[in-house]
Amino acid sequence: MATTSLPRASNRSAVLAALLSGAEMDRQQLIADTGLSRATVFRIVDDLMEDDLVLEGRRMLREGPGRQSTSVGFNDRSALVCGIDLGGTNCRIVVSDALGRPVIRSRDATPRDASSAELAAWVAGRVTELVAGHGGGTPLRTVTIGLPGVVTGDGRTVVASHNLGQIKGTAFIDEVSRLLGVETVIGNDSNLALLGELQYGSLPDRKTAVLLAMGTGLGSAVSLDGRVLLGESGLLGEFGRLPLPGRDLRLRDLLSGADLVAYAHSQGVGVPTAQALFADPDRYGALLAEVDMALTHLVSIVALAYEPRTVVLTGGFSESFDPAWLHRVSDQVEAVVGVRSLVRKSDLGDSAGLLGSMGASLNRLYASLGVSAQDVASIAVDRELITAGLDTCRTDGTTGDTTDRHEGMNAQND
Repeated sequence: MATTSLPRASNRSAVLAALLSGAEMDRQQLIADTGLSRATVFRIVDDLMEDDLVLEGRRMLREGPGRQSTSVGFNDRSALVCGIDLGGTNCRIVVSDALGRPVIRSRDATPRDASSAELAAWVAGRVTELVAGHGGGTPLRTVTIGLPGVVTGDGRTVVASHNLGQIKGTAFIDEVSRLLGVETVIGNDSNLALLGELQYGSLPDRKTAVLLAMGTGLGSAVSLDGRVLLGESGLLGEFGRLPLPGRDLRLRDLLSGADLVAYAHSQGVGVPTAQALFADPDRYGALLAEVDMALTHLVSIVALAYEPRTVVLTGGFSESFDPAWLHRVSDQVEAVVGVRSLVRKSDLGDSAGLLGSMGASLNRLYASLGVSAQDVASIAVDRELITAGLDTCRTDGTTGDTTDRHEGMNAQND
């Protein structure tokens, strides 16, 4: 029994992966793309059509004897998925179709003073409103919530969250899942931002990369062979806790927005935001030199730990970094530790975490349809179409939104 079911599952996975690119193609093209027999492809397509996962499209005229065929395509309205970027200040939500094309998005002020149950009810209610108002009757299948905190590798428990302490434990996520009636998983926002960069940015898929999220806190994430590395306890990459050599400071004190401002005040420098330091380098040169030292030290650590091809900076004041300065950091790290890592700013900016949450939901949807992890990784994604779709899709009216664009890039610091 197992010897026949395994090949059948593998064949179905290959056909689905080809169709999940979103392109319409006829059965002959599927045969060519998958290397499967004609009988196998025709049978799988018929089964998928019966399950309403594949729809017939236009007629296509193929080269040769002049025979026509009918195209088939994945039914993008067979399911909806949801990605949420939940920060201590703002909550952003995107609902997409089964091909990852955004349908509706929203941005609201997070009710951070709410209890765990109240916050769960608010999040679930907001998602329900978006799906009911804009989903066209298509069922929601899975939800991923990215948040600033330490999250266990299985995505079921918040170990700690500085900005939203009420979500610690399992009660919050269990209640959201119960209210929505679908699988709901949580993830650290830095890990999901890196997933967003991998799936929808320009990072080389199979090259090691590190993301450093410099928002209210300092977080990091690493990908090996195209997959984000998750630790069992959720503490992997919490480099902000490390002390600076010879100083009574930790890395996060100079590389996270809130802590850098607090440190500046302790030195008698009154600045409202970290960005203000970079706007006047002549005036704040001494402080910026300390930031330079701390960033070089941090990149040296991750360079020795992972040998990344690229180190991506996102969130908070990282947009203030001059590319020439980041190039010098790369040079300094190479001179000290012998590893060349390109240090650059994010392609996706503050959209990375939201796209990563959506991408994680899509990956789980595809797994539930029988697509293997290897085939999911092979799906040809139109990255420009997805990112442009997020920018241009309809936005549901915001409620009490703040102007902090980078709240989604907060890291847990305790």
